[in-house]
Amino acid sequence: MSRSSVGRSWHPYADLILTNANVIAVDARDTRAQAVAIKDGRIVALGAPEAVAAARGPQSDVLDLRGRTVIPGLIDGHAHHDREGLRQLFPSLAGARSIDDILARVRELAHQTPKGEWIVTMPIGEPPHYFAAAEGLAEGRYPTRWELDRAAPDHPVYLRGIWGYWRDRPPIVSVANSAALARCGIGRDTQPPCSTVEIERDPATGEPTGVFREHFEVPVLEFTLFRAVPRFTHAQRVRGLRGSIQRSHAAGTTSIYEGHGLVPEVQAAYLELHAAGELTMRTHLVLSPTWSSVDEAEQVMDQWLTYATGPGLGDEWLRLGGVFVRIGGREDVAAIVRAGLPYTGWAGFAEQAYTPEEFRALAFAAARRNLRLNTIVSTPDTLRTALDTLEAIDRELPIRQRRLVLIHVSEASREAIERMRRLGVVATTQPANFLWKRGGPALASGADPERLLPHRDFLELGLPFALSTDNNPYNAFWALWAAVERTEREQGRVVGAGQRISPLEALRALTRDAARLTFEESVKGSIEVGKLADLAVLADDPLAVPPARLRDLQVQLTLVGGRVVYCADPELLPTRQRDTAARVEGQRSGR
Repeated sequence: MSRSSVGRSWHPYADLILTNANVIAVDARDTRAQAVAIKDGRIVALGAPEAVAAARGPQSDVLDLRGRTVIPGLIDGHAHHDREGLRQLFPSLAGARSIDDILARVRELAHQTPKGEWIVTMPIGEPPHYFAAAEGLAEGRYPTRWELDRAAPDHPVYLRGIWGYWRDRPPIVSVANSAALARCGIGRDTQPPCSTVEIERDPATGEPTGVFREHFEVPVLEFTLFRAVPRFTHAQRVRGLRGSIQRSHAAGTTSIYEGHGLVPEVQAAYLELHAAGELTMRTHLVLSPTWSSVDEAEQVMDQWLTYATGPGLGDEWLRLGGVFVRIGGREDVAAIVRAGLPYTGWAGFAEQAYTPEEFRALAFAAARRNLRLNTIVSTPDTLRTALDTLEAIDRELPIRQRRLVLIHVSEASREAIERMRRLGVVATTQPANFLWKRGGPALASGADPERLLPHRDFLELGLPFALSTDNNPYNAFWALWAAVERTEREQGRVVGAGQRISPLEALRALTRDAARLTFEESVKGSIEVGKLADLAVLADDPLAVPPARLRDLQVQLTLVGGRVVYCADPELLPTRQRDTAARVEGQRSGR
């Protein structure tokens, strides 16, 4: 339902009252209540049912939640939100257990596709992580071009590789049939475009088998050898974004922060939905720069002064502001991806590779223009470089009130945490990835588990932090669960028991504290009178269920600004919104 599909009410009473609920307010006093009243998108009363009853008028909708739990809407501190919808637009190979299964799916697609047109699928393996690809097939290998030819002799076929960070371990594998290779001009003499790409060849003939492996998380094939493969269009990005919004609302998310930055082609999709009144996800977009030098960067930053400085320009639904600058990276990969701009494929951002010296120059340039810096600090070295740079900036130009954002803080000493606190930064972490996925390899490498995502130390030392998903997976309850349980996926070992936090502390990092990312803690992130009515209704109490069940929490109702944006049970839809939805559906069907 569009956020504008139900008009503002004129009467002095609440539009909607949720009663007989288990309300976890996540405010400074950890308030618990049983009823919430909402008017014009904001909370106007909170407390016991009899205390909220005064807000009830003849036109107020009243929902008896029968003990269901109400929490603030979740705020994803690093979402890559646009990517989730794109994953749903292409035919899936999920469930394929053999090469024959894959060929049967390709053959089915060939029957549905005009001859000569491309068939492009999602990757081999099981979403969302694609842990087992060839390993999950009976043959233990990928199909070849010649096998795909038998299934679709009249079509170019491309089995797209994953976005490498989904699985988090290369290689990324893409497979093409003979028609696709011919369409792209790939033959026996074709060489890899860079050192990250491997072209599998038939040992007898030297011909490409159609299997291409990339040994880095950022894929470059579709910017080089496979430029002829159909690219994500603007219409697909808009459609995918609609799907992302619905999936995230169904998981209780009502706001996102895109700290890694987004380029204009993705910004345009958000702007289109916002202009149409369809953007029901409160969204803050950091800018992903496409400059190629420090000198050009300063010129671009000057152009951003009218809208991207400080907290950014926009409204409660969409705001653009701040800049992402990376420390490190692979220059060869970054150069290829930059050459492909404005297109970015799965990424949505421009790949970067900066030396510590270049990062320092760019960070100073941003600070002098009050452009809020965001950067990834997923290793001790990048964290040290970032902190050294920010302290140097702070000596020249105080930045402690600007809330610069350090993304993917993954390994930090107490001394580093103290430095972050003194600088006034906000940290984001991604527990499902760095603890559940990467925890096993980290333990095997000898890393100190008590220094990995040290959330307990963050709390003790007073460092604000937000949990995030990184679209890995998109459901923020996975982040909550991983921060509480801290178990790695391979053997179920606990990764740093001393850094476990409680479900309530994790919930704060997905709500009230995450609102600090956008300077909006006074208007959202907790259930308090005067704040935006962004709420999620759960079947179970996250503070009472066994911790192992936290990632499986089911959302039954999500409200943004008091309007239902997701409803699992039609009986929970408020009467006036139910009537409006029925009228809209009737108009669409001609009834």
